Amino acid sequence: MIARMRIRLLALSILFSTWHASAFAQCAPAPDSSYFFRDLAAHRADAKIAGNQAFYDGLLSDAFAAKGNDGKPVDKHEFIERELTPSDVAPPKHFYAIRDFTLVERRKGFVVSSYLLTEGMTERGETRASEARVREVYQVEDGKWRLTSVEAAAP
Repeated sequence: MIARMRIRLLALSILFSTWHASAFAQCAPAPDSSYFFRDLAAHRADAKIAGNQAFYDGLLSDAFAAKGNDGKPVDKHEFIERELTPSDVAPPKHFYAIRDFTLVERRKGFVVSSYLLTEGMTERGETRASEARVREVYQVEDGKWRLTSVEAAAP
Protein backbone atom coordinates (compact mmCIF):
# COMPACT_ATOMS: atom_id res chain seq x y z
CA MET A 1 0.00 0.00 0.00
CA ILE A 2 2.77 2.45 0.90
CA ALA A 3 4.63 1.46 -2.28
CA ARG A 4 1.55 2.33 -4.36
CA MET A 5 1.25 5.68 -2.64
CA ARG A 6 4.92 6.43 -3.32
CA ILE A 7 4.51 5.52 -7.00
CA ARG A 8 1.43 7.76 -7.28
CA LEU A 9 3.26 10.60 -5.53
CA LEU A 10 6.25 10.17 -7.85
CA ALA A 11 3.99 10.12 -10.92
CA LEU A 12 2.18 13.28 -9.79
CA SER A 13 5.45 15.11 -9.12
CA ILE A 14 6.81 14.15 -12.56
CA LEU A 15 3.57 15.21 -14.20
CA PHE A 16 3.54 18.54 -12.37
CA SER A 17 7.19 19.30 -13.16
CA THR A 18 6.67 18.48 -16.84
CA TRP A 19 3.56 20.68 -17.05
CA HIS A 20 5.27 23.54 -15.23
CA ALA A 21 8.31 23.49 -17.54
CA SER A 22 6.25 23.35 -20.72
CA ALA A 23 3.78 25.98 -19.55
CA PHE A 24 6.47 28.65 -19.27
CA ALA A 25 8.85 27.59 -22.05
CA GLN A 26 9.67 29.96 -24.91
CA CYS A 27 8.97 28.52 -28.31
CA ALA A 28 8.85 29.60 -31.92
CA PRO A 29 5.52 30.86 -33.25
CA ALA A 30 3.18 28.23 -34.63
CA PRO A 31 3.82 27.75 -38.35
CA ASP A 32 0.42 29.09 -39.37
CA SER A 33 0.07 31.91 -36.84
CA SER A 34 0.09 35.62 -37.45
CA TYR A 35 3.38 35.88 -35.54
CA PHE A 36 5.04 33.31 -37.84
CA PHE A 37 4.24 35.31 -40.97
CA ARG A 38 5.11 38.62 -39.34
CA ASP A 39 8.51 37.10 -38.49
CA LEU A 40 8.91 35.98 -42.11
CA ALA A 41 8.21 39.54 -43.28
CA ALA A 42 10.77 40.88 -40.79
CA HIS A 43 13.36 38.29 -41.86
CA ARG A 44 12.78 39.27 -45.49
CA ALA A 45 13.39 42.94 -44.61
CA ASP A 46 16.57 41.94 -42.73
CA ALA A 47 17.72 39.89 -45.72
CA LYS A 48 17.11 42.87 -48.00
CA ILE A 49 19.28 45.10 -45.80
CA ALA A 50 22.00 42.42 -45.56
CA GLY A 51 21.83 41.53 -49.28
CA ASN A 52 21.16 37.87 -48.41
CA GLN A 53 20.16 36.23 -51.70
CA ALA A 54 20.18 32.72 -50.19
CA PHE A 55 17.28 33.72 -47.92
CA TYR A 56 15.24 34.89 -50.93
CA ASP A 57 16.07 31.74 -52.91
CA GLY A 58 14.80 29.61 -50.04
CA LEU A 59 11.68 31.66 -49.38
CA LEU A 60 10.28 32.42 -52.83
CA SER A 61 8.45 29.65 -54.65
CA ASP A 62 9.34 28.66 -58.21
CA ALA A 63 6.00 30.07 -59.39
CA PHE A 64 6.56 33.37 -57.54
CA ALA A 65 4.99 36.48 -59.08
CA ALA A 66 4.89 40.08 -57.88
CA LYS A 67 3.80 43.51 -59.00
CA GLY A 68 6.25 46.38 -58.90
CA ASN A 69 5.41 49.84 -57.60
CA ASP A 70 4.43 50.70 -61.17
CA GLY A 71 1.85 47.85 -61.20
CA LYS A 72 3.73 45.80 -63.81
CA PRO A 73 4.34 42.07 -63.25
CA VAL A 74 7.76 41.05 -61.94
CA ASP A 75 9.11 37.47 -61.98
CA LYS A 76 11.10 35.81 -59.19
CA HIS A 77 14.59 36.64 -60.50
CA GLU A 78 13.78 40.28 -61.28
CA PHE A 79 12.13 40.66 -57.87
CA ILE A 80 15.25 39.39 -56.08
CA GLU A 81 17.47 41.61 -58.21
CA ARG A 82 15.35 44.69 -57.42
CA GLU A 83 15.29 43.84 -53.72
CA LEU A 84 19.04 43.31 -53.42
CA THR A 85 20.43 45.91 -55.84
CA PRO A 86 21.81 48.81 -53.84
CA SER A 87 20.61 52.28 -54.70
CA ASP A 88 22.80 54.78 -56.58
CA VAL A 89 24.12 56.19 -53.33
CA ALA A 90 25.20 53.61 -50.78
CA PRO A 91 23.49 54.82 -47.60
CA PRO A 92 25.19 54.01 -44.32
CA LYS A 93 22.06 53.05 -42.35
CA HIS A 94 18.87 51.29 -43.52
CA PHE A 95 15.81 50.71 -41.36
CA TYR A 96 12.32 49.27 -41.60
CA ALA A 97 9.18 48.94 -39.51
CA ILE A 98 6.25 46.58 -39.93
CA ARG A 99 2.92 47.82 -38.57
CA ASP A 100 -0.74 46.92 -38.80
CA PHE A 101 0.05 43.25 -39.54
CA THR A 102 -2.94 41.04 -40.17
CA LEU A 103 -3.78 37.70 -41.73
CA VAL A 104 -6.41 38.46 -44.34
CA GLU A 105 -7.07 34.80 -45.16
CA ARG A 106 -5.84 31.60 -43.56
CA ARG A 107 -6.53 28.06 -44.70
CA LYS A 108 -4.55 24.86 -44.33
CA GLY A 109 -1.41 25.39 -46.43
CA PHE A 110 -2.43 28.88 -47.63
CA VAL A 111 -2.13 32.33 -46.03
CA VAL A 112 -2.63 35.91 -47.23
CA SER A 113 -1.06 38.58 -45.02
CA SER A 114 -1.20 42.35 -45.15
CA TYR A 115 0.89 44.99 -43.39
CA LEU A 116 2.17 48.54 -43.59
CA LEU A 117 5.91 48.57 -44.36
CA THR A 118 8.01 51.64 -43.65
CA GLU A 119 11.48 51.52 -45.22
CA GLY A 120 14.08 54.19 -45.08
CA MET A 121 17.65 55.25 -44.70
CA THR A 122 19.67 57.78 -42.79
CA GLU A 123 22.56 59.48 -44.52
CA ARG A 124 24.61 62.42 -43.23
CA GLY A 125 21.99 63.16 -40.58
CA GLU A 126 19.10 63.20 -43.09
CA THR A 127 16.41 60.55 -42.88
CA ARG A 128 14.26 59.50 -45.82
CA ALA A 129 11.43 57.00 -45.58
CA SER A 130 8.63 55.57 -47.67
CA GLU A 131 5.55 53.55 -46.78
CA ALA A 132 3.73 50.85 -48.69
CA ARG A 133 0.79 48.55 -47.95
CA VAL A 134 2.19 45.06 -48.64
CA ARG A 135 0.07 42.00 -49.41
CA GLU A 136 1.84 38.62 -49.40
CA VAL A 137 0.59 35.15 -50.29
CA TYR A 138 2.23 32.08 -48.75
CA GLN A 139 1.64 28.43 -49.64
CA VAL A 140 3.10 25.20 -48.33
CA GLU A 141 5.35 23.55 -50.92
CA ASP A 142 7.26 20.39 -50.05
CA GLY A 143 6.38 20.85 -46.38
CA LYS A 144 7.78 24.40 -46.17
CA TRP A 145 6.02 27.78 -46.23
CA ARG A 146 6.98 29.58 -49.44
CA LEU A 147 6.18 33.12 -50.54
CA THR A 148 4.22 32.87 -53.81
CA SER A 149 3.32 36.50 -54.49
CA VAL A 150 3.84 40.05 -53.24
CA GLU A 151 1.95 43.22 -54.06
CA ALA A 152 2.92 46.64 -52.76
CA ALA A 153 0.75 49.73 -53.08
CA ALA A 154 0.62 53.20 -51.60
CA PRO A 155 -0.93 53.12 -48.11
